[in-house]
Amino acid sequence: MDVSVVIIDWHQPELTRRAVESVLSQRVDASVEVVLVVNEADDATVAAYRADLPDVVVVPEPTNSGFAGGVVRGIAASSGEVVVLLNNDAVADHGFLDRGLAVLAAGGPRVAAVAATVVLEGRFAPVPAGDPRSADDLVAPDGRRWRRAEVGQTLVNGTGVVLDRSGNGRDRDWLRPLDDGPEATPLFGFSGGAAFLRREPLDEVGGFDPSLFMYYEDLDVAWRLRLAGYEVRHAPDAVVVHRHAASSGSDSPLVRSQSMRNRLAVVLRNASAGFALRVVVRTAGRLVRDLLRPSSAQLTPAAWWRLCREAPAVLRHARRARRGDGVGAAVRRRVEASLESTA
Repeated sequence: MDVSVVIIDWHQPELTRRAVESVLSQRVDASVEVVLVVNEADDATVAAYRADLPDVVVVPEPTNSGFAGGVVRGIAASSGEVVVLLNNDAVADHGFLDRGLAVLAAGGPRVAAVAATVVLEGRFAPVPAGDPRSADDLVAPDGRRWRRAEVGQTLVNGTGVVLDRSGNGRDRDWLRPLDDGPEATPLFGFSGGAAFLRREPLDEVGGFDPSLFMYYEDLDVAWRLRLAGYEVRHAPDAVVVHRHAASSGSDSPLVRSQSMRNRLAVVLRNASAGFALRVVVRTAGRLVRDLLRPSSAQLTPAAWWRLCREAPAVLRHARRARRGDGVGAAVRRRVEASLESTA
């Protein structure tokens, strides 16, 4: 297979070079090109990348097009039969490309995407009960908090993406100690931070939506692949090490507001009417709770006001996209029937 690895940079040359070099050092039985999209590019940065990385296709983007827009530009500039996405704040382990491509090839043409295994850089220890909370703590699905430590465990960042019936996407195996048994929840999609995608199915479903900017753009593509009858699988041994939140923070106001907006946008585009109505009602309920209890609010009043202003345009875009996708209600309900039941 001819392979194109797409990496998006935004003012992080040190991390980005590290990611690129981890790909260039791979030994793989395939022709591999690396495409580096530089968001908010200036002439000096682009010249430096081209001088230091002569074998890399550097795509300058004068604006900050986000992850989604950067991926669209990177894929357009690439030529591989398989597109591999890698976060610029991640490092591909030896054998990453070979192992992911092997799972993709073994699955046959109906497997459109393969999620890699992403582990967190560094070591972590559980936070003792009663310790004060820290903004840097990572919180597992069971409520356990983890904190960076000199001596501790290696934790999993994710093994793909799970979608629940509330429209929430999450990383499968989030904060699972690497030596523990994997989560049993069925895989729904891939994380754009480390994934292998067949170009033909990706083109068939319309590729990435640049209007999503960042967050949920990978789930959106995975959902459309599912609606088109394709499968997403996991490559356990295709590993990358991720410096979590190095690019955008883990729980910033931007992350929360962008996730809320894009969850709604992706559900409105891909879900059945009943599913979409349930998510809209829950979102409205969250709005009311946040306004009544600002001390525990997920979004600020200003962020909610911005979301409400954008909602009509989000709805119009979703309706146009749905008509273009041409997927019937029965197919949407069939895909939703496989979702985990967690509310």
